[in-house]
Amino acid sequence: MPGLSILPVNAFAAEPLITASNQVKVGTLPLLAALGVGIAVAVGSVIAFLHMTAKGKEANDSSSTTVQDDDPFEDSSIVDWNDEGAMSSLEYEHNPLTDYTIPITQLLTYPDHVEAAAPGEPSLCGVVGEHSGSCYRILNRRLSFGRDPSQCAILFPIEAAQISRLHCSLRFMEESRLFVLEDHGSSNGTFLADGQRLEPGKSYELRSGQRFSLSGHEHWFEVRDDA
Repeated sequence: MPGLSILPVNAFAAEPLITASNQVKVGTLPLLAALGVGIAVAVGSVIAFLHMTAKGKEANDSSSTTVQDDDPFEDSSIVDWNDEGAMSSLEYEHNPLTDYTIPITQLLTYPDHVEAAAPGEPSLCGVVGEHSGSCYRILNRRLSFGRDPSQCAILFPIEAAQISRLHCSLRFMEESRLFVLEDHGSSNGTFLADGQRLEPGKSYELRSGQRFSLSGHEHWFEVRDDA
């Protein structure tokens, strides 16, 4: 028709496509830029980590080399126990208590130490039983009889059940030349030669030549003073 200009249909269709393509390009640029920055930061971090690791390894190698190059560590307080001369330099060796073992028998303290009597001096002699044939010194001491080694000098076997742990005791009075016998509450008693049983805690005087027994007639003793 006159006066109408006919435009191709493709011209109108292509214009929106071009516009959309340009918009896509414009919107993608920030994303690409951000992606590039992220990659750069990651690469930089990896490089920095590798660099720090290398420095740390160099520092460790340097410190270990320094220790190996120095003189060996020596501590005078450490003792080579395999060295025979090492112990001689220790201070505690000068203390005699460290190299002396106290015998177990010396740990027991006795009120009286039994000793063999010398001829002519006051003595206690065993006549029958455990101490038969032995004479003990009694001057200036008290002799205790029993099974307890911590209390008694005239000892009996632990299996001697008829004897108490602390049975009786005997002492000598030099002024009067008499012997004093005392029972300490023994289970089976202490007896004079006439059969009299001693009362516990009571003192009985004996003259030279008199005898007494423990627990009946199994263990007999005689006191002697030849002065």
